[in-house]
Amino acid sequence: MAEASDPRVVAALAAAVKQIDSVISETERGVNRILGLIELLMERADKDGMLKLEGVMEACAFQDLTGQKLRKVERLLEHLQQKAVITIPGSTVDFAKAQATRAERDVNIAPASKGLSQEEVDRLLKGM
Repeated sequence: MAEASDPRVVAALAAAVKQIDSVISETERGVNRILGLIELLMERADKDGMLKLEGVMEACAFQDLTGQKLRKVERLLEHLQQKAVITIPGSTVDFAKAQATRAERDVNIAPASKGLSQEEVDRLLKGM
């Protein structure tokens, strides 16, 4: 049985908090970049194009909602890590192995693309 006082559980909780924080940061950066590019496009857009760009901006609102939900999960994990209230009866999870597997998987993740091409952006905007 793995208990919260088990250093592997504490380490797993700390890793989960770090991953959630990373997801929130990356999402914020991505949305901020999108919004900045839209602002530049809006300076040159006609009325019809302006409406489409505003629609894209509204669609970026997901980031705020997901960020709020992820922060709640993050706070819960931090609380569990600090209070050591978690027990996993009958657990056979090998936390060290799970973390090593995760680290190996992270190394093998393909690098992020440099963004959408102009053709892809045009196609997305036409669909609005």
